[in-house]
Amino acid sequence: MIKALPWLYFLLALFLFIYSYGFVDFNLTLSAHPAVTSFISWSQQLAMFDRPTSLSVYLGLIIFFYLAYYLTLLLSSRRCITSFPWRAIGGLAFICAISYPFLSSDVFKYLFSAKELLVYHVNPHLVAPQVFEGDTWLRFMRWIHTPSPYGPVMTILSSLYYLVGFGKFTPSLYLFKLDQIFWYGASIWIIGRLAGKKAVVAQLFFALNPLVLYEWLVNAHNDAPMISLLLLSLYLFTLKKPLWSLLSLVLSIGIKYVTVIFLPIIIISAKFKLKLTSIVYYLISVLALAPLVYFYSSQYQPWYVTWLVPFAALTGSIPLMGVTAAYSLGALLRYVPFIQTGEWLAGSRYFALLTFAPLVFSLLYFLLLRFFRFYHGLSRRPIAQ
Repeated sequence: MIKALPWLYFLLALFLFIYSYGFVDFNLTLSAHPAVTSFISWSQQLAMFDRPTSLSVYLGLIIFFYLAYYLTLLLSSRRCITSFPWRAIGGLAFICAISYPFLSSDVFKYLFSAKELLVYHVNPHLVAPQVFEGDTWLRFMRWIHTPSPYGPVMTILSSLYYLVGFGKFTPSLYLFKLDQIFWYGASIWIIGRLAGKKAVVAQLFFALNPLVLYEWLVNAHNDAPMISLLLLSLYLFTLKKPLWSLLSLVLSIGIKYVTVIFLPIIIISAKFKLKLTSIVYYLISVLALAPLVYFYSSQYQPWYVTWLVPFAALTGSIPLMGVTAAYSLGALLRYVPFIQTGEWLAGSRYFALLTFAPLVFSLLYFLLLRFFRFYHGLSRRPIAQ
């Protein structure tokens, strides 16, 4: 069974690759080659002109990805696998990375920030893209009415991709997406260094999580470098290298400001000896609550849940890992209204139901499991004479 799983992942990734190109914007030409345009047109007919079938494909992919995920973790823990399958994971990551970012256009925003800086010589953190109304990129971009909300490190990274891509959109896009493999791989490696005896299971829990595959590799969110650098900061902290840990954290904060939550740990470490487990649970708690301060229906985004996955893996707690996996499933279900209609027409209650239903059911499952184990333990105790 376990030998067949890489082939199952390969087929799922291939189907995901094909399906993703059905969402290429009609104002965007990735390539003028007839074979490419023909392939994209065929995919668009499926994804955008046959919405019921498109929804079935999307849900089918999610279901099978999570089944494969569960089987992999189950068999890996039972057989006590001692080596991480880097080649298989690398192949899966590559297929996902060259897929089209069909669930988000944020990567376009990152690259346009670089264009604002390098071509228009303005500060992208102060000037919104819509100012440059004649720019051809604006035809397929979204969210053009606000300046970049990210940190300066993100703009520097995007500028590197833009320069190496010679200012062309398609090369810059795929350079950015392929570089996501580096951050993804770095996170896997760091998790392996931090997780101890159960390193491989922890690595697989993170690496094969479908939400991570979709949001980090397919949609190419900047949460990948942000979390990778946070993990590196945590790893350097455990090696008692506070200055290097602080530097890595500053770079992470420079991508997205939320990781400033780790700064108090570094500051108080001189006076208090903090265990890795305590720090990890602190990070999980704060990262889980931070997105909830936003207005839920418009600001809470599915990729925020990827912040929790690597740290849940580090705990080694089966209930926490199970709940986090269920939460990641709910995050992917938030895209159902978009797949179904092409618009974000659903209300906040419907989004909340999609997101939290798997989480609540998983919590109930683990609570009931613990109750029955406790009750069974009581029933087996001998009656005092």
